[in-house]
Amino acid sequence: MDSQTVERRAQHQPRLEDGPLVRGLGRYADDAPMAGQAQAYFVRSPHAFADIRSIDTTAAKAVPGVLCVLTAADMEGIGNLSQHPPLAGRGGQKLIVPHRPVLAGKTVRHVGEAVAVVVAETLIAAQDAAELVAVDYQERAPAIDLREAIREGAPQLWPEAPGNIAVDWPGLAADPDANASEVDRIIASAPHVARVAVVH
Repeated sequence: MDSQTVERRAQHQPRLEDGPLVRGLGRYADDAPMAGQAQAYFVRSPHAFADIRSIDTTAAKAVPGVLCVLTAADMEGIGNLSQHPPLAGRGGQKLIVPHRPVLAGKTVRHVGEAVAVVVAETLIAAQDAAELVAVDYQERAPAIDLREAIREGAPQLWPEAPGNIAVDWPGLAADPDANASEVDRIIASAPHVARVAVVH
């Protein structure tokens, strides 16, 4: 892939779906309920990095209207959320793609990672039951910065990716200064540039 390929991909593509959406005319699965349709609500981690000591779903299962409460124990053999395109790193080393379970069972690795799902006859019942799922976490120190994540001794996120490095990729050119000047040129010629300020 060369810089010209990147520029072609960066060209504006007209969106065809916006008209109905901005006029409030979009239709989604939730707009067409079916008779007997169940509702699901996920229980998510409040921690960036933590081990799960236990999950108690007893109280949640007792809520009227609850059909089931699923945890990682119910997901054995269900598969993996990780699907990445093949990307060769330096020296032909392959991209490391850790197993990402549908529901975290032993460790949560980001805020909002799903640890359980409640299925109920109504959304209100599912939400009420989700609040009763008791998860005992043992917090771990997270790496909250890319530079911090690859320093020696940083918290190890995935055992399969030593040093928290999924792939050592040199980029489009081996010379980082050449890459930087090329990025500056592409941004300067872009019809519009979005700027995002991240505040902690």
